[in-house]
Amino acid sequence: MPVIIDGTNGITSPEPFVLTSGTLSSPAVAGQTEYDGKVFYKTPQGTQRGVVPGAQFFRLDAALAGANVNTAQNVLGVGVTLSASTVYAFEAVYALSKAAGTTSHSVGLGFGGTATLNNISYAGVSASNNSAFTTDGTGAIGIYVQTASNTTFSNGTSTSANIFRTYTIKGTVSVNAGGTFTPQYTLSAAPGGAYTTALGSYFMIYPIGASGANVNVGTWA
Repeated sequence: MPVIIDGTNGITSPEPFVLTSGTLSSPAVAGQTEYDGKVFYKTPQGTQRGVVPGAQFFRLDAALAGANVNTAQNVLGVGVTLSASTVYAFEAVYALSKAAGTTSHSVGLGFGGTATLNNISYAGVSASNNSAFTTDGTGAIGIYVQTASNTTFSNGTSTSANIFRTYTIKGTVSVNAGGTFTPQYTLSAAPGGAYTTALGSYFMIYPIGASGANVNVGTWA
């Protein structure tokens, strides 16, 4: 019979349901929910074990003003704390704009923080125009990056006062020593006017396995 824990069945202060970390069964069994100390897993049918994303998510509910500088800036104003010896998957959507300054510059993306990384890779698409986020972008580019260091991820240099840039990225990162992980952007020169990160920009990240080997979850063989 199912176990029901709630406040309507004689339990006024229900305890949380907690899984103890353990070794995953081999093979996986349909209907299982498991936890290995890093990731939650479910097996919906057969031996097809899958990751249950325990996502850490941050979304801006108001625009965030940046600075008119050529040093790294925090895209969302926050960083996330990651655990040691863990591989994470992530995705993000950023929208950056400015309305002043005509000094030629490009925009790069990267990551800062105190966590040390074994490796990182992400792919994405960027577009920009001089009108608004809601109009068709021009000069859209795709890129694949294998470093946390700042990498130019814009549509060349720009001297326009009004610029609207969008970025969509997806990737994975393998963490060595745990610590903070901070999404950043860097301008190649101070343009004369600061960028603003638009409302609704977000970053999502969740663990998918232990570092040091291929992440193999499911029936891959």
